Amino acid sequence: MAERVEYFKNWRNYAEEICRSLKKILPDVMIVVFGSVIRGDYASSLSDIDILIVSDKVGDIVWQAKMNLYILSLLKSDVTPFEFHYSNWKDYEEFYKEFFNPRIEIRC
Repeated sequence: MAERVEYFKNWRNYAEEICRSLKKILPDVMIVVFGSVIRGDYASSLSDIDILIVSDKVGDIVWQAKMNLYILSLLKSDVTPFEFHYSNWKDYEEFYKEFFNPRIEIRC
């Protein structure tokens, strides 16, 4: 439980760390944090931290599952409150950018 609270208290640091690590393999990456953690109405015991990974290199569901495992290995934990979502730039600009409000975009 204390570990979950730590993730919520430091969500921005973790998001920036994820972004910097992904930048090495996805040069055009941007991280978008949205949902209850941004609104401030989360419950650390129940909520997740929603992160949208935007890149034109985003692949299919198998690619995404492998990317999730890669990110979790960076965090050195297989149990985190993060929930990862993926989008290419076109879909982000045409749909998600409007849909995910409020949001924080992290460019690294």
